Amino acid sequence: MKKNKIAVLLMVIMMIIVCLAGCGGGDSYEKQDMNKIMKLADYKNLEYHLENITTKDEEVKQYIDTALAKNARTEKNTSADTVVKDGDSVNIKFVGKIDGKEFNGGSSDSFNMVLGQTPMIEGFSEGIKGHKVGETFTLNLQFPEEYHAKELAGKPVDFDITINYIDKKIIPELTDEWVRKNTKYKSVDEYRASVKEELNINANKAAKDEAKYQLLNTVISNTKFEKLPKDLVDEEVKRSKDIMEKMVLSKQKLSFEQYAKSMFGGNKDVKDPSKELEKQIKKDAEMTVKRKLVVAAIAKKESIEATDKERENQFESILKSMNLNADKFEKEYKMNKKEAIDLFDYKYYVLSEKVATKLMDLGKNTKTQ
Repeated sequence: MKKNKIAVLLMVIMMIIVCLAGCGGGDSYEKQDMNKIMKLADYKNLEYHLENITTKDEEVKQYIDTALAKNARTEKNTSADTVVKDGDSVNIKFVGKIDGKEFNGGSSDSFNMVLGQTPMIEGFSEGIKGHKVGETFTLNLQFPEEYHAKELAGKPVDFDITINYIDKKIIPELTDEWVRKNTKYKSVDEYRASVKEELNINANKAAKDEAKYQLLNTVISNTKFEKLPKDLVDEEVKRSKDIMEKMVLSKQKLSFEQYAKSMFGGNKDVKDPSKELEKQIKKDAEMTVKRKLVVAAIAKKESIEATDKERENQFESILKSMNLNADKFEKEYKMNKKEAIDLFDYKYYVLSEKVATKLMDLGKNTKTQ
């Protein structure tokens, strides 16, 4: 179980790296003789389909319902007529006994759990369901053979349980008063209209981003590549490893081999996790090189550039999306903003965005007229 948790944590951290990492590469790509490396696919007059999206009333309702739920309060339901059901948040008193004797860690006067969600031994949650608040009863259960506490594993156990109360979630009603207290708007109608407008903007932006990057991917797929420059591939491999070291390994105090084992150790088809990770890094590096070569080639043809300020703005924007600022990032990862921007090299991140937008400008929208 511990190994699985570590693997999940590392996967999450690697996702953060993907968010942070731009399409780094400095000026290495501009210096290449593109004609010897690839035959750039035609990138003008490409067709794409982009309809205007109108948010449905049901989507607005779902958004507002979520906002209301976040502002919910809880109150204790101690009514003796209340029956406990799956999903209820209950507070219980329990005393566990083995052979009629209490055992360490098997009792609590006030234990909170969500029925069907809080991990308990088999039969515990199921045995509580259907009983009423204030009721006392006994569950005759058995610890699983693989239970983490070896002295309890496989043994029969009796739990004397009393249901103290249920935490009832009270979701506020959507009223003008709630809107005024919790938003910058004055009425329900004004709030609904603003939500719909925001959802419209976000949905159409997401659709546009998807369409323009599909255009870029089409150009990359149709471009004919000769043998990729080894120095560029090596550069991307090194960059990936440097980021991995600074963002993951050093923080988790792991070696490359330990990290590889956490990623692939559970796969019986992988005999050498370290070699498999090396292979994956190189494969990803080759795809990155192809992408950046295409971006650089189109940027040169269309006189597209990325300024230092744009790189900085992009980096800060991504930090904001991760609820970080430059100071927090520096403290967390031991890098100042300039060092981070140099490491991740956001030049090609900005160029990719500009090139993708240019492809859409040069393309043709086939939306229904």
